[in-house]
Amino acid sequence: MFMSRRITQFAFIGLSFSFVASAAQAESFPAEMEDQLVAVCEAVKSDNRLKLNRAVKATGLNYRDLHQGLVCNGEDMLTFAATHGAEKTGALIARHANTSQAVLTAKR
Repeated sequence: MFMSRRITQFAFIGLSFSFVASAAQAESFPAEMEDQLVAVCEAVKSDNRLKLNRAVKATGLNYRDLHQGLVCNGEDMLTFAATHGAEKTGALIARHANTSQAVLTAKR
């Protein structure tokens, strides 16, 4: 009886932690911030450096933070730029985020 009670307690604690974790991940941004982040993704895809600079500045975040945290269609900013052939914005992101575009290309 003691053992089954202990297992039940651990299961309850585990489930409560999973619910807390999923609730923390499900936090949404304010609508204005979401619109600004979508604008950053659109600017990356447009291959227009001026549009990208303006969109990044409007968010109040820097390129490194956006590169590490922003997901555009399931990809980070640099991969998203490479996927859509946006070389100019990809180079700008790589320069400001201190990363390399060469990481995305396969080497022989």
